[in-house]
Amino acid sequence: MKIGPPWLTRFERARIIGIRALQISLGAPVLIQVSEELSDPITIAEKELELGLLPIIVVRWTPEGKIQEIPIKYLKLRPQL
Repeated sequence: MKIGPPWLTRFERARIIGIRALQISLGAPVLIQVSEELSDPITIAEKELELGLLPIIVVRWTPEGKIQEIPIKYLKLRPQL
């Protein structure tokens, strides 16, 4: 099955980081080793995403109206501008 763009869009990336940062700030367990420079929930969420540790599925709609559920491990991350 073709998944459309093989990368995570900036909107998907922002939503994933925001949701994960909220979870962390509400007390969810962190999936990486936390240090002094990694104390901010947003920074922790970004690092978890970069390392591919988040078990999240991205839902995309096709032009035909079908739904594609794509695990983020199959999507590439674009470098930040």
